[in-house]
Amino acid sequence: MVVVHRALGFRFVIYTADHEPAHVHVTGAGQANINPLGADSLPEPVYSIGIKRGDMWRLLAETAVHRAGSYAIGSAFMADTTDAMLDAAEARGREILRTSPRAAAARYDAPSGRVVVELLDGCAYAFPVRLVQDLQGATEAELASIEVQGQGLNLHWPALDADLYVPALLAGIFGTEAWMTRELASRAGRATSPAKAAAARRNGAKGGRPRKSATG
Repeated sequence: MVVVHRALGFRFVIYTADHEPAHVHVTGAGQANINPLGADSLPEPVYSIGIKRGDMWRLLAETAVHRAGSYAIGSAFMADTTDAMLDAAEARGREILRTSPRAAAARYDAPSGRVVVELLDGCAYAFPVRLVQDLQGATEAELASIEVQGQGLNLHWPALDADLYVPALLAGIFGTEAWMTRELASRAGRATSPAKAAAARRNGAKGGRPRKSATG
């Protein structure tokens, strides 16, 4: 993930495995998704969960300011944002709360090297930190400090300034597409190497491959 901005106690995050079109997640006490290039190339709310409407207006304006570098644009955008836009975003947020897996708690289990996520529905999910791009190279102390934020949709590691999206984790998305492709290829190579080594040992015990008979 990449934290691109901070404002009003929220982080503006682009997750490593995000899909098109481009969007930014706003996470903290609540969670929102903002399309920075909506109608008329101005930011528009995709969904909003647990964020006060006044704060959502300001977060949208912050997105406009951060993208354009102009406070005049941000102020004008606040005036153009309608209640209908926020009504629709909040309705989509309620649907996400109803249908998406969300975390109730999370902890790092050092002996197994895994993060264990307790979900609100009573299920649990665990993943090895070695598989996660944004957790590579972290110490046990850094991994042990995990906060559940964004109404259970976000896991945050303060010591690493790292954020992971819970629904993406449960879908097995642990990094960018390019990074995951490399990791899967690397693990596949390591998985086949013991079999190859065993075959080589068996072949060596037999004196190697039989020589081809001479012809002519």
